[in-house]
Amino acid sequence: MTINRATSPILPVDGRVMLDVHNLKALRQHRGGREILSAQFQERRLCLTRAAINRAESGKPVPYRTVRHLAAFYGIGEETLVETAPTRDAPPARSAPDPLDVERLQCRAVIDGVHIARQGRIVDVQGVAGAGKSRLLAFGAADARARGYACVVLDGAGVPGAHTAARLMLALLGLDGAAGNDAPLAERVRARCAALALPAVHVDGCASLVATAPDWPLPATQLLQTAALCALIQHRARHQPLLVCIDDLQCADWQLCMILNVAVPATLDYPVLWMFATRLEPGPARRPLGVRMDALARTTLHLSPPTARADRADAGGVHRLERVGA
Repeated sequence: MTINRATSPILPVDGRVMLDVHNLKALRQHRGGREILSAQFQERRLCLTRAAINRAESGKPVPYRTVRHLAAFYGIGEETLVETAPTRDAPPARSAPDPLDVERLQCRAVIDGVHIARQGRIVDVQGVAGAGKSRLLAFGAADARARGYACVVLDGAGVPGAHTAARLMLALLGLDGAAGNDAPLAERVRARCAALALPAVHVDGCASLVATAPDWPLPATQLLQTAALCALIQHRARHQPLLVCIDDLQCADWQLCMILNVAVPATLDYPVLWMFATRLEPGPARRPLGVRMDALARTTLHLSPPTARADRADAGGVHRLERVGA
């Protein structure tokens, strides 16, 4: 599970900053109107008024203490609220356009759509190795986190069998698989599930993913584990929009594929955004085995192959050189 951290913003000389208006409005709409927000600020004794909220959302510079109070109220980092823009003294630097800019805009539109409509969606990113699939998933996770999503990012780094249902379950519970000195992992899973008030049968299903499975037939065990993960995802999404990113989906094991084939359509009535990245091998187009999404509402992004190096001669150039040398 990866965590993206932004760098701290550089404050201007006058101590005022510009806020990310889009992000700020999304956070406020998730909590209610300006009047409700102002009342909540007063209850927590935060020095923020409705006028300060209007000024921040209108794109005008605000004192940095406003940023601190807003970040403390929403429970997020201060850097996620500050608009990243060039300083006044330095002219804006011109850089080459990123080939993923269009795909980033499409991802952002889906992220906003799930947040507003409270309905799930799938973003299916496909491309050959080096096309930028992992970078696009990392952008989606950072952008969703800044908009108030809870994010789960599984990165298998291209290792076959690295994606397991147990890793997904532990990430949803905020646990890791490292051995600790306090209690066995299965007991920690049970304690966390109980704290979320999950039914006992679903607690058993989650625990069976990291401990000895019940002495039941294999189909019954699989059904129990799948139902438990569905319940866990739905529980998380009831309280906060959820983003689940899974990289290198072509390496997913049979257990995760089977669970996703049930869990993905079962959670699309909740604000759950699934982002998958699948590596396509060179040659004739062929759909990798695994998760079936053809009948589900999704946004499919086919990334262009990486550009060839400028200093590498192509086949035609080599042929021409041979002819000249002859």
